[in-house]
Amino acid sequence: MAIKSIIFDLGNVLIGFDHSLAAKRLSMRSPYHPEEIRQLIFDSHLVSGYEKGELKTRDFFKRLKEILKLKISYTELRKVWNEIFFPHPSMEKLIKRLKGKYRLLLLSNINYAHYNYLRKNFPILKEFDRIVLSYRIGVRKPHPLIYKKAIELSGCLPEEILYIDDREDLVSAARCLGINSVCFKNIKTLKKTLKKLGVDSF
Repeated sequence: MAIKSIIFDLGNVLIGFDHSLAAKRLSMRSPYHPEEIRQLIFDSHLVSGYEKGELKTRDFFKRLKEILKLKISYTELRKVWNEIFFPHPSMEKLIKRLKGKYRLLLLSNINYAHYNYLRKNFPILKEFDRIVLSYRIGVRKPHPLIYKKAIELSGCLPEEILYIDDREDLVSAARCLGINSVCFKNIKTLKKTLKKLGVDSF
């Protein structure tokens, strides 16, 4: 069945990010080393809870400050937390070529602070027809509910959708719902995959 809708993951597919950038800067205001900060925070229940919308932004940063014993203002902490992203120009060009030919969705595990920052600083997000975010839905990938919401908003059958993510476990979860799914490696490989699937990206 022909692809009518394409769902993109955000982090390290559409937009790059590096948690170590924040960890290094936070270590200058904390007794913890950057790697300790990464282990304490970035894969923690605190972050996952924030990404599921269980914490308000100020409460999240208050807990972050307490855990890392940070000597930093709320404004500066939020700035450091957000300044970890960088553009993928080749992906932006691809999105613009697909726009209008396919219904484009963005599907991301993300928190309010990060998304608000990206919305203001990365205009490419405006190219998407619908955006599905974990903090709004209340669950994170690979929970089936977030994929089902994306299917609903696509207005297509699962077999008419292509999903692109850089994590194989999240790709597998989408496949379980009948969505055509591919694991993103790089733009060159993705273009070859799109061509094989009959997706017009030129």
